[in-house]
Amino acid sequence: MTMSSTIQEVVLEFLSDKQEHSVQDIKHYLREQDVRDYTEGQFAGSLNTLMRNGSIKKVDRGIYSIKLRSEDMKKCFVVSPIGDEGSEIRKRADQMFKYIIAPVCEETGFEPIRVDKLNQPDSITQTIIDYLLQSELVIADITGHNPNAFYEMGYRASTGKPIIHLKCKNEGIPFDIAGIRAFDYDLSDLDSVEEIKSRLIKTIGALSFDTKSDQNNEDDSDTKEMNGDISQLIPILYEIQDDISQLKKEIHNKDTETIQAVIKAATPSAPIEDSNTAIMKAVLPELLRNPNSMKTLIELSELGNKKK
Repeated sequence: MTMSSTIQEVVLEFLSDKQEHSVQDIKHYLREQDVRDYTEGQFAGSLNTLMRNGSIKKVDRGIYSIKLRSEDMKKCFVVSPIGDEGSEIRKRADQMFKYIIAPVCEETGFEPIRVDKLNQPDSITQTIIDYLLQSELVIADITGHNPNAFYEMGYRASTGKPIIHLKCKNEGIPFDIAGIRAFDYDLSDLDSVEEIKSRLIKTIGALSFDTKSDQNNEDDSDTKEMNGDISQLIPILYEIQDDISQLKKEIHNKDTETIQAVIKAATPSAPIEDSNTAIMKAVLPELLRNPNSMKTLIELSELGNKKK
């Protein structure tokens, strides 16, 4: 076995705990396994090979973890209006999936699933029901108030398992589901996209996906209740945070206007000069430097008076 192959084998063994590890951690484990006589090039090349073949992923600079296979990942089923190919509804659904859902799922260790992206011969209705029932997480977009999306949300809610709601910014929530809380997103605003991704990652991190609780009905009931509280409470907390930020901004703007008004009122207004005074201020310094020019100025003045 070559040195690069040995390094790759040991790295996979070390990262099999599914945790994130630094380059220093990996090298330390290599030394523990008595793998020492390698160059930096062999080490870096081995990591690159493992990333290219999809065995590991780079989480951050110098940080790596195992890349989970689809069958090993928790499932996140996406409920949203899809629309016809080429429609605005499909465009929004695709962008939301690509730029928000997929990155969030990758960060949190979930496989994102949308029913139209599946290649299964089974009944699409049964497939949806199965994923609503079995997926560890459901993210539902209520934008457009799609009846099918609402039905799927209701079915998921009946299971007591985690569900997170999204909606397009500035769109209201229908009165019959006004009790739910939803995260706002704005696909036209890159800062907003980054913000919603961050909030979703934190929310998912706060939820419990412990399947062992299924062995105990009481524990399972407690977990479901806790998840339900978290998925509803966190959007409320973010709404409060946004309101506070907006209030601070308005107070700052008002304070700035007040300060400017005070400064303006406290500063005495400069008197407006008449044209003769302005001319004298401009001409007098030159006359002082060149007295002979006074005679010329007088002559020009008399000449002007004669012409009148």
